[in-house]
Amino acid sequence: MPDRPDLLARLTLVPTLNDRTDDGISLAATIDEGVCNAQIRPEKLRAPVPAANHLQRVQLLDRMQLSDAARLILVEAAAGFGKTTLLSQYRERCETSGRKVLWLTLDAVDNELRHLAAHLLVALQTLGEFPGKQKPIDFTAQGLLDRLVTLQQPFAIFLDDFETLESPPALDFVRRILASLPTNGLLVIASRTTPNLALGRLRAHGQLLDINTDSLRMSLTETTAFMRGKYGLTLQDREIAALQHRTEGWITALYMSALSLKGRHDPVGFVASLSSSSLELTHYLAEDILGRQPDDCREFLLQSSVLEHFNAALCNAVTSCNDSQAMIEYLQRANLFIQPVDEQHHWFRYHPLFADFLRRVLARQHPQQPAKLHAIAAHWYLGKHMPVAAIENFLIAGEADNASKQIDRYLDELIDAGRLRLLLRWFEQLPDEILDNYPRLVMTHAWTLVLDRRYQDAMQRIERQPANLQTDTIRCLLQVFTDQIDAAYTTGMTQIERLSPQDRLNYGLVATPLAYCMIATGRYAQARCLLTQMVGHGTQSRSTLVENIVICVESILDLIQGRLESAVVRLRTINANRLQNPGGKWTGGRPSLDILRALTCYEQDDFEQAQQILSDIPPNALDSGGPDPMIVRHVLLARIALEQGRRDDWVQQLAELEQLGRSSGSLRIYSAAWLERARVATLENRPDSAAQALHNAELAGQWDRPDLLLYSCDVDTPFIACQRLRIFNAEHASAVSALGPAIAEALERQHNRRALKLRLLFAMALEGLGRHKQALETLTPALCLASKEGFVRTFIDEGLPLAKLLQRWAVSNQAQCKSLDIDPPFLTQLLQRSASLNAQAAAQDEDPDAALTTRELHVMQLLAAGNRNRAIAEQMHLSEHTVKTHLRNISAKLGAQGRTEIIAIARAKGLLD
Repeated sequence: MPDRPDLLARLTLVPTLNDRTDDGISLAATIDEGVCNAQIRPEKLRAPVPAANHLQRVQLLDRMQLSDAARLILVEAAAGFGKTTLLSQYRERCETSGRKVLWLTLDAVDNELRHLAAHLLVALQTLGEFPGKQKPIDFTAQGLLDRLVTLQQPFAIFLDDFETLESPPALDFVRRILASLPTNGLLVIASRTTPNLALGRLRAHGQLLDINTDSLRMSLTETTAFMRGKYGLTLQDREIAALQHRTEGWITALYMSALSLKGRHDPVGFVASLSSSSLELTHYLAEDILGRQPDDCREFLLQSSVLEHFNAALCNAVTSCNDSQAMIEYLQRANLFIQPVDEQHHWFRYHPLFADFLRRVLARQHPQQPAKLHAIAAHWYLGKHMPVAAIENFLIAGEADNASKQIDRYLDELIDAGRLRLLLRWFEQLPDEILDNYPRLVMTHAWTLVLDRRYQDAMQRIERQPANLQTDTIRCLLQVFTDQIDAAYTTGMTQIERLSPQDRLNYGLVATPLAYCMIATGRYAQARCLLTQMVGHGTQSRSTLVENIVICVESILDLIQGRLESAVVRLRTINANRLQNPGGKWTGGRPSLDILRALTCYEQDDFEQAQQILSDIPPNALDSGGPDPMIVRHVLLARIALEQGRRDDWVQQLAELEQLGRSSGSLRIYSAAWLERARVATLENRPDSAAQALHNAELAGQWDRPDLLLYSCDVDTPFIACQRLRIFNAEHASAVSALGPAIAEALERQHNRRALKLRLLFAMALEGLGRHKQALETLTPALCLASKEGFVRTFIDEGLPLAKLLQRWAVSNQAQCKSLDIDPPFLTQLLQRSASLNAQAAAQDEDPDAALTTRELHVMQLLAAGNRNRAIAEQMHLSEHTVKTHLRNISAKLGAQGRTEIIAIARAKGLLD
């Protein structure tokens, strides 16, 4: 198929892999049926009806019902332990007690946040009236969270099969749901794995009820009731006890044993033959159950097992028979692990464990059949206009060419539906030699790799294709994202000369990264001229996007050139306009604007507002923004967490940022994580840790050039971190020699925010050399700029040494503030914040842990690594008596009552970092 000119237009309207909902398309437009919309599957919203032969788990249900303080009930165990059954039974308890219930069975598609949010929105409508229902419904993901808060009656959200959620945006959304729950709300989750939902904090506050594998095992009493009461088996106590021992209370094994025991005359021999291995046990029981079925039933089970979901018509096609409806009814009557997935009992599935067993048997007995059956299913789905299922089956069948043809055929609809993560998963399964035959698929693959932050992989994909307008456009964007600013500028200038401003789409796609390059290299007038051309030729439909881009660039310029107040007013104004005209959409460019707004709030020391803005930005909304928004988001959240005493969150944010750097191939993202670690280690007087962190940052610091300014790292570069560490290591002369020329160059290039930071370090270095008067004189112009523009954190982030220097400056100069053109209220605010740092330092001086010696720190680190006294003594070449003496001293200094407390206190204070 020829390269369609509207492909990039479609792709740029979906600037994320996961959440079309919050990036320009409202959920209201996605609930209709069809491949291009988020198909609502009502069966996902219905809890399975507990079968008559299921045993009520009374003790567990009582625990769940009495857990008044819990915000989250987590039922976690491997497959076959009755998690879904327990949730279904608890759902009935909730409804009986008057608690409203929202149920959602998750699957892989819900990793696309658009699908997850759409199903939750539909489910919310079943919970009843909302206050202010006459107002228009906000169909964004944030709108869903806001609606939860308005629910008046007790309610519970049930999420089954939670282990299928793997994408960070989907998990982050669930974390936001959990954080937004009012006191009358409850989240109930069933999962095979431990979900990443900050469980430690919930557990520490008594807000988590954890029901694990051991809790789910049936007791002997329950096993007896199950075998005799539910299945009418006349087993003796010793036989039930033996069965209980063999299965260890595993519900699936007990259920399969009950099926196998029916009609047997020698239950004792059967129980004795059971293996104690769970895997062997299930295979043995499944073989026994399968072997006792008629031949036609056995064949039907094997062939239909390749289908994730099936109905009679599909089974007729796959099995080449016409009696599938009768066979399905027989399987239901025989309780052979078949479950309906819709209310009409039209579609079915097998229990996952049983389906897995059947597929293994089929592959062993007929190795060629699975691929053939999947191919038949694929063609059946195509005939029913179900292309997603068809493509999935073609891929499983190994028919990559057929899959590629269908992806290309339905590409526009899939892009319009925001199914880019699904497309990426498919592309990863296609051989390069086949994919290269479909230029539109290659282009889409490259774009999805960009959104997946796999910049190097995207560049490799583009390099495989002949150069053309669209590949060069994406190449320019990738060069910016990988900090090849000079190359991107050259590519962009070449591209822009080939384009007319009338070609608004491609012109805008090139002009945006090109303007960024111009700013980064100090070509400010050229950047403004380019943006003026964009505005002059913007269409009404793209006016918001163009306006956002222009405001974003102008705000970056303001920040770089030290005009913080101008950036604040500009960003505040556009946010106020947005609030006055809510459209339920996350308009193009908005995430980058909000990142900048959070940065300005942080700089003004408004932590609460900065944190709120950052928390409201879905992580995936930054997919198409490149390194800068991601760096700002993670670093600010890390600093806020550390300021609030949440050191674990600080560690987590930086670990995530480092991993983003590794996965994307962006050295700057990777370096940013280590620069923040170096900064904190320096301020905490851990020079060895700071030096190691700085070394790691410098290894990835090729982007650090005085003639290049990237706004997220404006005042956080390896050079700046190095001077800070020099000052703390009393290498003041070296710092003064390096900082003087750096300040002059920053001022010459109008990098005034960076010059402000450099002046503060310069003042501290001069103070360290004893040049007190010059140090105070250096602070004066810094305070003058800061007071006019509102820079606060630039000072506070340098810690106690600068705070003390500010106090000395105030003693000498506070009375002259007005004549020095320094705003007195600003200085008062800054001095108050500095005083709080001094107070913290005084408290630390009274705390004996400040006197820990190097040897005591070494002992403590070995202790935290799990070493006993003898092992510590051997490694440090000391006697055990000396080690014990060190441990007594450490306990006294930390106020600890034992080894465990030593480690806990040391971790909390960051002494083990």
